[in-house]
Amino acid sequence: MSRQAGNRLQRVEALAEVPDLSGQVALVTGATDGVGQAVAHQLAETGAVILIAARDQAKGTRVRDEIRNATCRETVEVVDLDLANLTSVREAAAAVQERWDRLDLLVCVAGSMGHGTRTETADGFEMTFGVNHLGHALLARLLEDRLRASAPSRILFVASEAHRRARGGLDFDDLMMAEGKFRPTLAYNRSKLANILYAREYARRLAGSGVDVVAAHPGAVDTPMVRALVDYPVVRNLYPLFRRGLISPDDAAAGLLRVALDPSLATSRYYERGLPAELGPTASDDVTGRRLWSVTEELTGLSARHQ
Repeated sequence: MSRQAGNRLQRVEALAEVPDLSGQVALVTGATDGVGQAVAHQLAETGAVILIAARDQAKGTRVRDEIRNATCRETVEVVDLDLANLTSVREAAAAVQERWDRLDLLVCVAGSMGHGTRTETADGFEMTFGVNHLGHALLARLLEDRLRASAPSRILFVASEAHRRARGGLDFDDLMMAEGKFRPTLAYNRSKLANILYAREYARRLAGSGVDVVAAHPGAVDTPMVRALVDYPVVRNLYPLFRRGLISPDDAAAGLLRVALDPSLATSRYYERGLPAELGPTASDDVTGRRLWSVTEELTGLSARHQ
């Protein structure tokens, strides 16, 4: 990890050296593809126990075996998790707490982006918002006790610079974008804005607990989700040129791991490619962050749980 990664268009700040995290436990969502898989692979090199959260157990097992073979480390396990189903999220959190008595790092990488048609999660939420924000928010909250017990620990929400293009900010009257024409890119941008707002509010609430909460944009990465955009005719002709500016999942993971593991980085900050970055104005609105927290509690059932 000792390098400045990235291409000439995107500088990525990586860790100076691979730390020894033997005895620690890290959970990574979205670890069966792209950036999440690269994060899990690089984390395995630290000696920590790596929990690969996977919706597809066969795929999760394959990736687990690949990482074990490549790193010569057996401390890689698979956890069954479908972020589009809050029952699955609760079951996954319970399974982690039953088997492991600590959790030092939670890296929320998994992401969803629709391609034209509005779809819903098992709980009736718009898919992009449900997976990218609600599923991860519930997972983090349910695992909070383990993170507190393992402090100093950290939660990393993988966000995006796309939050700056979330026109109008979050529409609390139509968070699920059920009104009017569904726009998948706007849904994605708003979900990434939600990631940042929630991370900032969560960090405020956990201040002094030893649990840091940060949000980070990995950079423009050549991933399966990005390549799926080629299905759009307007993108197809530009993709070969566009791809030259993308970084690899490995480089993106290196920047994320600096944010996840470098103890010198301050909490409640936002990072892009491993470096501190300025937020868009809507992402630094604390009033909106507190409102999103309350709405998230209601939608995930956490408010009833804490009554």
